[in-house]
Parts: sequence; C-alpha cells; structure tokens
Amino acid sequence: MRKSYDKVSNIHEMMDHLEELIKNSNQPKIENEYFYMNHEHKELYLSLRSYFSESKSNPSVDAACYITAIPEIYEHVNIFDYIFPLDWVQRDGKLSDEFKKLKPHMQYIALAAAEASNIRFNTRPALSLGMDYWNIEQLKVFWQYTIIRRKNAM
Repeated sequence: MRKSYDKVSNIHEMMDHLEELIKNSNQPKIENEYFYMNHEHKELYLSLRSYFSESKSNPSVDAACYITAIPEIYEHVNIFDYIFPLDWVQRDGKLSDEFKKLKPHMQYIALAAAEASNIRFNTRPALSLGMDYWNIEQLKVFWQYTIIRRKNAM
C-alpha cells in the first residue's frame, strides 16, 4: 500500500504538469501533447477545430470540439447541423436523441462539458455523476477538456 506522502507527491506532480500544459497551451502544435482516447479522437478534434474556426480564439468552442470529437460521441452526431459544438446535447430544452444514444459514462462527459457552457438541465450535476462513475481514461479526457477550456487563464 502506498503511503499518503507518495500519493500527495504524485498529485502535486500531476497538478504541476497540468499547469505547465495550460501555460504552454498557446504554443503552436500544443494539440500534439493533449490526451486523446485514440488516434481517431485526435483526427476528429483537429477536423472539428477547422470546421469551427472560432475554436482558435475561443477556448470554450475549442474544448467543446475536443469533447464532440470523442469517436463514441461523434458517430452519433451530425455536427454540421449545429452552430456550437455542444448544441447537439439538447433539443427544445430537453436531452437530445443523439445524447440518449450514448453510454452513460459518455453522457456524463458531454453533460459536464455542456454544463460548463451554461447549458442547464434538471438533472444531478454531471460532474458529480462523473466523479462517481468515470474510469481513469474518462477522467483524463475531462481533465484535458478543462485544460483546453481554461488555457487563457494563465
């Protein structure tokens, strides 16, 4: 069993790394350092960034592209029907059919990102759900989302 000191030390190292990613996020090709679920996720993300050109100057749009580019999400969404990359999450104030087709863990990721973009629902907060159910890979995706979304903070 690991000692608490080791765990705290690793958490500090992780946070230092995340902070470094944020500080360097305006450097060209920082996208190559992002965490992706797989190569397809990266390719879809870069494509969506091109499609939503505002993503280059608006971290909220950029981060939304990152989430929508998750292959499991992207395959259910006709992104070309939407103005904002997360508009597909809702339709007429309710969760969309595209959203309902996702597995719960992906729903929580999409919903947490939508909530961060001021899209609200009458559900338990998605971040709370995610913290209860995400595996480490899904947590990394959400951490990367927050880094992209907050890249202008540093």
